[in-house]
Amino acid sequence: MGTLRQIAVSDTGPIFHLSEISIVNSLNIFSKIVVPDEVIRELKNNRIEIPKNIDLKLLKDEWKDLVKILTNQKDLDLGESCAISLALQEKINCFLTDDLEARIVAKEYNLEVHGTVGIILRAFRERKIDKAMAIEKVRELKSKSSLFITQDLIEEIITSIKEFKNN
Repeated sequence: MGTLRQIAVSDTGPIFHLSEISIVNSLNIFSKIVVPDEVIRELKNNRIEIPKNIDLKLLKDEWKDLVKILTNQKDLDLGESCAISLALQEKINCFLTDDLEARIVAKEYNLEVHGTVGIILRAFRERKIDKAMAIEKVRELKSKSSLFITQDLIEEIITSIKEFKNN
């Protein structure tokens, strides 16, 4: 019996950054990723192909007020506000974002937050990608993606990948 794969809600960031480094299939560590229409719009505007395990889910009217609050009071982008609201609407605990402010707000709502780096590391731990691929893709985050990440953090992540022992 395989491990139970969870459902996640994502904003545009992780899907975009994983696409930039050609490893968007690592999102398959989730059984399904649910996104609001704003995220679909942002991906299409950036000419990003929508991965197969991504499902569009519309926000119900009663959750649109929260989008306005998050956008105006918490200074989040519309995609991030819609995605957090969707996670709460659908009672999905796992939220994918690379945005620091969105992470902080999501944690205020008790959402479990993961970013692009965490997705790559989990794909490696779950043996969806090997050690060499994980290291290569982490390096590419700095050289080929628009994700802001420091060289020190890249080196730290690579060290942890090298030291990781699969059982």
